[in-house]
Amino acid sequence: MPRVLTADPVEIALGKDFATIPQVRYVLTERVDGPLLVWIAIDNAEASVRRKIYQKELELMDGFPEIEFDFNLVPAIGRDAKEVATGAHVVFSRQE
Repeated sequence: MPRVLTADPVEIALGKDFATIPQVRYVLTERVDGPLLVWIAIDNAEASVRRKIYQKELELMDGFPEIEFDFNLVPAIGRDAKEVATGAHVVFSRQE
């Protein structure tokens, strides 16, 4: 029987929410013993873009109070998702 992988509801929400910000290139997650690690790779680090991302982070923390998040905002700088966070799971990738 084939193994079926499904994303957790929080990962689906992360991908959908950050996809609404055009400057977000990737969203990656990794589960560790404590918090859910989240990397948000962006193409443009202007203050207005960062504010939109921080607002989404707050909304997600309110929407999933049972989850401890560790958000990391990083520049994409033309890197592949695998280069942003080794071992993390890609929950969103913007196609060019």
